[in-house]
Amino acid sequence: MLDSQSIHLKALDSADLHHLQAVLNVICREAGKPLRAPDMQEIAALLIRLYRHGVTDEEKLLSVGRLASAQTAPSPVTAGAAGRKKNGRPLKPA
Repeated sequence: MLDSQSIHLKALDSADLHHLQAVLNVICREAGKPLRAPDMQEIAALLIRLYRHGVTDEEKLLSVGRLASAQTAPSPVTAGAAGRKKNGRPLKPA
């Protein structure tokens, strides 16, 4: 069953998609990730949902996209620990 909000979602036309693509391109470039990266695809879906609910301001979309990108990026501590054993020594390459 559809709720009352889903009935009023904005359908996207080619101009809307072009606008969203431009926003996503900026986020991908700033994050240093390709458009096809799974986390960038999730951000694309988020931006589309927001846009369909009426959030069309480029700066707002960029802010949300940047925040989402920062939350999915590994922290320096996590990234550094990824290649280490519990004792802190680097793992030997296989």
